[in-house]
Amino acid sequence: MPKAPQKSAHFRWRHPNTSVNMHIRKCEEVVDMSPESLLRSIEMFKSVLDGGTYAMIAQESGLTRAAVQRRVKTLARELQKVVGVEGVNENELPDAEFMRTRKTHYLEALEHYRPQTAARTNAKQNTLSDGDLDRALSMISQHSKHKSRDAALLLVLFATAAKPLEIARLEVRDYLNEDGSVREESVLRAEAAVTGKERPLFFASKKAIAIIDEYLKDRLQRDQGINGRHVYRGLDPHSRLFLTDEGFPMPIRVSAGSKQERHFCRAILDIYRRLFRTAGLKGVSALCARRTVAKRLLERGCDVDQIGAVLGLKGRNAVRKLIVKEPPVLKAAVRELV
Repeated sequence: MPKAPQKSAHFRWRHPNTSVNMHIRKCEEVVDMSPESLLRSIEMFKSVLDGGTYAMIAQESGLTRAAVQRRVKTLARELQKVVGVEGVNENELPDAEFMRTRKTHYLEALEHYRPQTAARTNAKQNTLSDGDLDRALSMISQHSKHKSRDAALLLVLFATAAKPLEIARLEVRDYLNEDGSVREESVLRAEAAVTGKERPLFFASKKAIAIIDEYLKDRLQRDQGINGRHVYRGLDPHSRLFLTDEGFPMPIRVSAGSKQERHFCRAILDIYRRLFRTAGLKGVSALCARRTVAKRLLERGCDVDQIGAVLGLKGRNAVRKLIVKEPPVLKAAVRELV
């Protein structure tokens, strides 16, 4: 029987069966998460944006077409989730043509992407604890130029599970009643919801209410979005609940895609990215907030349908995907067997 050649720095033994080689290469792709491999994925991603096909890149790189496609799409989803790509939903499943038409936005997100940091954070930051949020609020208080607004934006994200675009669309009347009291059981209007369907919106957290109220006081002092009357605490009920640094509504743009119009708000995404950096929450995204809300509601006895209603998700499977179940401590679990 002929002996297999010895491995060297310049030679890799190949199995005589091509299908076996393909399987080996696929396995290598799954387990190889080294910095060199990630940099390689970035180069492949750029090649696709420049018009290269998966098959062409596979031939050049010595990988399978499926492996190249998996690398590129995984990186695209990471950019959407961790950094944010202008005009692209974080849960978008992009194909090559979709990414090429948004090449500039993907490349801009890539400039802010830190692969090693993102990989560490994704493993740890599926959800945030009360301690994480308290530390984040402390950092915002110390370092943010817009303390009250940024703190309010952070807590609204984790108290309501609304998406950034939905938060940008909120108006004063969504938070306040005419007499100035807080609408603890409010409604996310259909025109504000990403899905276009009305759903429950709760402002029931005392901590969140206190910080939002502080921001609204600051708005009054700055004469931002006021109505000159005593209703709605003197604020214009149709003005946006959260404004830009200069006191203007955050602009929402419409991008005509291949299938439907896409609405996006670059301003609030930029604010959240800066806010997370200031708060020391590297790699945290809006998806992390939604996972946190889903987990906490589950822990408090809410069923999947109730969680879905708050998050604006139709199917139960969509809710279950957000809920990361942590395995129990084995010793404690065994202790409770009898």
